[in-house]
Amino acid sequence: VSDIPRDLIHPLKTMDKSTQRMLRLINQLLEFRKMQNNKLALSLEETDVIAFLYEIFLSFGDVAEQKNMNFRFIPSIPSYKMFLDKGNLDKVTYNLLSNAFKYTPQGRQIKVIVQEKENNAIIAIEDQGIGIAENKQQSLFIRFENLVDRNLFNQSSTGIGLSLVKELVEMHKAVITVDSKLGEGSCFKVD
Repeated sequence: VSDIPRDLIHPLKTMDKSTQRMLRLINQLLEFRKMQNNKLALSLEETDVIAFLYEIFLSFGDVAEQKNMNFRFIPSIPSYKMFLDKGNLDKVTYNLLSNAFKYTPQGRQIKVIVQEKENNAIIAIEDQGIGIAENKQQSLFIRFENLVDRNLFNQSSTGIGLSLVKELVEMHKAVITVDSKLGEGSCFKVD
């Protein structure tokens, strides 16, 4: 990095971020294709969900700092072991957090909450973002459905992320729900 002229550092970082976004999109499309062909199998291993999610939480620290967010990790228990597909949980959490940061204005709050209830782990991503109208929440997880007005924060969406999240969650015999109010924020829960 020290050999790169200063005026090229920012454009190169932007190119890298764009490339990473494109790679994630391509990988999501490949995941869909595997699901359609029933070739996507879970690779389960015993994992401490709290420690695993905390690592993902830390990876969003720079974004939270850039947007001046109050970004918090709130586990109700110190550890919780269960069998899961770590790659799929990473995709689910990454998509939910990416959306939270994408649709939450600067200076607001995003929380990652982990609880245990009746021998189940409950993972919640709660934000103080723009929220989702009640009549649009029904089709939120439908593939290629873009529910958010493109003019809000000038953000575009492929409509792939949440439908992939739902399918990955259901592969684990889990359920995802959303509670949202326009102008107040959203809370996505995986139980």
